[in-house]
Amino acid sequence: MPHKSSANWRAQIAGRPVEYTRPTSVDQLPGRRRGGQKVFEDLNVELPPIGQIHEHVTMRPAGAGRGTPTAEIYVPDGPGPFPVLLHIHGGGWFTGSALGERKLGMQFCTQGFVVVNIDYALAPENPFPAGLEDCVYAARWIRRHIAQYKGDPGRIAIGGGSAGGNLTMCTAPALPGGGDGLLGRADPAGGEGRFSGAGPQFGVLDVPRWLMEPHYYAGVSEMYIMSYLGANFSDRIRHPLVSPVYSGRLNTLCPVYVSCGDEDALLSHSLALTEKLTLADVPTTLSVVEGCDHEFLKLWHLLPNAEPEFRRICGWLHAKMPARA
Repeated sequence: MPHKSSANWRAQIAGRPVEYTRPTSVDQLPGRRRGGQKVFEDLNVELPPIGQIHEHVTMRPAGAGRGTPTAEIYVPDGPGPFPVLLHIHGGGWFTGSALGERKLGMQFCTQGFVVVNIDYALAPENPFPAGLEDCVYAARWIRRHIAQYKGDPGRIAIGGGSAGGNLTMCTAPALPGGGDGLLGRADPAGGEGRFSGAGPQFGVLDVPRWLMEPHYYAGVSEMYIMSYLGANFSDRIRHPLVSPVYSGRLNTLCPVYVSCGDEDALLSHSLALTEKLTLADVPTTLSVVEGCDHEFLKLWHLLPNAEPEFRRICGWLHAKMPARA
């Protein structure tokens, strides 16, 4: 069951006891990025060896509007072409970075994936749908350009944790043109296609549920939602590009691997999405990992069930993206 406070998983990430002080207004959220992102960046020690790392890859041409998304791209050793994983970081839509998930992205790379670890526009300065537009844009960019990085444009999966899990499950149905006219900056010309697999990890997948069942997010879930959707968010929380459990396009989705710890406050979201996916006849795997809280996949050094779950996810991805003859 969820812990009484999010201080548990925050302390696990920090490697020391922490006392989490809740923000009291949306205006405070941008100012909390520096400290929060540094905690994740501090995990970037003993990085695994890979073939190449490309930092600050600019996806939009100069003068084409917003400067995001940019990405870090990790390339395995060998000639390729390799299957591709579009990785989307978490952070409540208002914080987080590719750098903060560099080690996890490189760990995926060691398993034979070209990993595109993106930085997308953050709220509240860039509210919905800006971050989602960037994710869809990145997916279409990968279709057109990933061969330059030894990636196979015919084998692309998507995944991410927390808010990245939300954006994973909103990008997947939007990629082939399911943006309902909202994604005006997502470059609709070219690059469309279907992912080979999607892997939401401990994701925010049902925003109304997050309001009704906040667990250790009580007092902040509304703030994160307001930051992303604006003060008058009630008319948007069930939009399928905000809460993927309400999507009418689930039956068009690729296979999905849903992963969450049994101590995570968002576990009910993973269970609800699994029910919706299976009712839509989507090939679905649900993994509830014992003894794990939020962000557990980054904590191999601490949680004995983290690395086995990571390897299960990688095995599933390879099964969905087999080498082509």
